[in-house]
Amino acid sequence: MHEGAFIQVVLPLRLEWIPWYRAPHPLEPGCRVSVVFARREYTGVVIGSGSSPEIDSSKIQDIIKVLDELSPISREELQFWTFLSDYYLCTIGEVYKAAYPAGKILSEQKAANIMDRLRQRLAVREEALSKKHKDSVRERLEAERNSIQAQIAALTKIPGDAERKASLSAPKPLLLTGGDRTEEYLRLCRESLGEGLNVFVLTPEIAAGEHLTAIFEEAFPGQVHSVNSHITEARRRKIAEDIRCFGGQLVVGSRSAIFLPFSRLGLIIVENEQDIFFKQTDPAPRYNTRDAAVVLGRIHGARVVLGTPSPSLESYHNAVTGKYILKHTGHPMPAMNIIDIAAERRKNGMIGPLSRKLLDAASRAGGPVALVRGWEKPDELLEIAAGHLEGVHTDILTLQQARLSDLRSYMLIAVLQADALFPEEGFRADERAVQALSMLREQCNGIFIVQTAKPNHPVFNNFDSIYPRLLEERREFGLPPFTRLIDTDFGGHKERLTLKADRSLVKKKQELRERAVAFEKKTGGRARVTIDVDPIA
Repeated sequence: MHEGAFIQVVLPLRLEWIPWYRAPHPLEPGCRVSVVFARREYTGVVIGSGSSPEIDSSKIQDIIKVLDELSPISREELQFWTFLSDYYLCTIGEVYKAAYPAGKILSEQKAANIMDRLRQRLAVREEALSKKHKDSVRERLEAERNSIQAQIAALTKIPGDAERKASLSAPKPLLLTGGDRTEEYLRLCRESLGEGLNVFVLTPEIAAGEHLTAIFEEAFPGQVHSVNSHITEARRRKIAEDIRCFGGQLVVGSRSAIFLPFSRLGLIIVENEQDIFFKQTDPAPRYNTRDAAVVLGRIHGARVVLGTPSPSLESYHNAVTGKYILKHTGHPMPAMNIIDIAAERRKNGMIGPLSRKLLDAASRAGGPVALVRGWEKPDELLEIAAGHLEGVHTDILTLQQARLSDLRSYMLIAVLQADALFPEEGFRADERAVQALSMLREQCNGIFIVQTAKPNHPVFNNFDSIYPRLLEERREFGLPPFTRLIDTDFGGHKERLTLKADRSLVKKKQELRERAVAFEKKTGGRARVTIDVDPIA
């Protein structure tokens, strides 16, 4: 009869159960082990230990070894993974795979191999120094020994005494709306960094965060790390080890940075919280990074700040109902000058897609001009600009290009066909249009012009008070944030479910998971099942 301790191990696989293994002794949750599953070797994470499995113990395999050279997964990380698995209807193995992809684990293992080699080299030098040598040889050996010891010390940093325990309850998230928010960000960062805590700043995409990163690097030299898909795995591992062991650091990252092994986390800032690119669509877990950041802050007892020129309706609803604290920066944004395309066309005030009013304002702007196009052809726009804006630097951008650019150098920004921002279909159309216009308006340091064929549309006619109206519409028609939407795709058969945010949601999610498992089993795993849950409110 085998002896030892039974442990449950999370593997980077889509499994609806957590496999059992036998270890030589009880292991702490988060410990990493090497195991065999389906004849393949994996690096797994211990999530449970000490209990008895409800299967024949003779069928339980022994682990290959405990991977002491790899840093354990923290309690907070495991808690975060469990939340993502439960809420977004995926397995915890899929979350583990997203948090620790193969390349990341390989980088950690390479680092561990480096450590082994350094220790072997140190042992050789120590043995040599135990013998008699000429002074010159001894000096060389001592210098080599000291250099190796310094490298080992750098790779095995020990947390200091400022280790911070998470609060029993995190403060309410702050929804920070309006214009330039950087002053408030810098103030909050100084507070947290000054206390030896870490700060995490989330941006929707790499390009969108470059301007903010530069501001932080100037304010906090030597403390800022940028984490995105462009950095090497070795660099990512170094940053991960630093924030696992030390405080007083600031990380600016995009979606995947949410899985870094944070410790002593004091502040999370989500810049442009309304941005649709915070949503991870494929593969699982299909999470909203903004909502995940709020939960991450709750787990660590950290303050969460959601910054936006114009908030998502979910966040606004949370502020109205008291879940979030609402604060306006007080920085005024430039006026939105509306030009009625239909009216201008009737009085011969249009030159192709550009109004004479717009061309006149651009010629007097006193600097470069950005024209954000909708359906217009760029060649036609460039031709008109060349003929009527001679000597004025003019750039033609799509909305996507504009949202990824720093527009602060332009003296005039114009949206040429605002109606292209909100097509008729989709209940989020008006909300998205408000957010797109606010994003452009926030970056404008001069004149902001909007051309539209619908000047009386509430988005333009009553811009600053449209949110209460949108919320009332959503309530009347039973749409988020008053309900939840779950999109499903069972082998090509797509369906959208609308559920109230109560116990029925939990029950329905459980039913969906069971249905997905049964469907994939029936099709032998050939049919793909995806389940996408609407943002949290």
